[in-house]
Amino acid sequence: MRRDAALLSLAISLVVVAPARAAPTITMSGDQVVGALVADLAYFYRHAVPRAPDFSLSGGNTSTGIADTQRGVSDAGLVSRNLLADDPPGLVLTPLAISGICLISNRANPVRQLTRSQIQDIVAARVTSWSRIPGSPRTDPIVPVGRSLATGAGQVFHSVFVDLATPIAWQPVTLPTSAQVRDYVEQTPAGLGYVDLALTKPVHAIAYEGVACTRATIKDSSYPARRPLGVVTRGRPRAGLARFLRWARTSRTARRVIATRYIPLSEVCAGAATAVSRRRSTSRRARRSALTGVSAGASVPTAGG
Repeated sequence: MRRDAALLSLAISLVVVAPARAAPTITMSGDQVVGALVADLAYFYRHAVPRAPDFSLSGGNTSTGIADTQRGVSDAGLVSRNLLADDPPGLVLTPLAISGICLISNRANPVRQLTRSQIQDIVAARVTSWSRIPGSPRTDPIVPVGRSLATGAGQVFHSVFVDLATPIAWQPVTLPTSAQVRDYVEQTPAGLGYVDLALTKPVHAIAYEGVACTRATIKDSSYPARRPLGVVTRGRPRAGLARFLRWARTSRTARRVIATRYIPLSEVCAGAATAVSRRRSTSRRARRSALTGVSAGASVPTAGG
């Protein structure tokens, strides 16, 4: 009986002193713009839910995030573009926010806009001086700076702004991060580049074909260089990562965090629904006008008017 009591006492002591199970760690790698957003979301998530996982985020770019995910090096890749046909099969993109790529110049060179034709001429090196760009106070050579095609920003710039038939003859300074592109243009009076919407504050954002790069124009799609910020996984997200991504896409706290720099998905969906509603309303008015002879959009006199 004494032996049984001793064994029971030992079992109780083992339960008391057993170390708590370590929290699981979610690993992500890739685009640094998305990494900064996910780091903010992870901070608030860990304060919002019990037994939250740890997060390990490492830098790189969209292509490295995709490659790390495909090889199983990371649980998820941080990406700043849509998936492409030549990306590895079986990947699933979970968007977290919407942003855009803005054309930028130095603040001392506040070019009002660039047209599509002007961009083709610059990329093809047919135009190499600011003196050829209307609205620029400069006459020295254009100093282009950008990202490689392995990055989300580089992919978006070339797919949206550069025609397939345009020869790539310019020789831009290629930098590893968008923050470095911003800093380079900020410090180079003749610089011309492109960065994420959230990085435009210390530089001048150039309108494209008369449309400014702003939250409003990206939200309503009138500015074309719109892109998702999100994560990719091999197949659908699972376990702790799935719970985090669900929180990041649905919670009010996450929406507020995202809205400090980007456009929450809920706002884009609401905007799309409003646009559809307006089109349906216009269509109904048009059908009524065909029956009543009142033009769609015309004002109808009120009694006593």
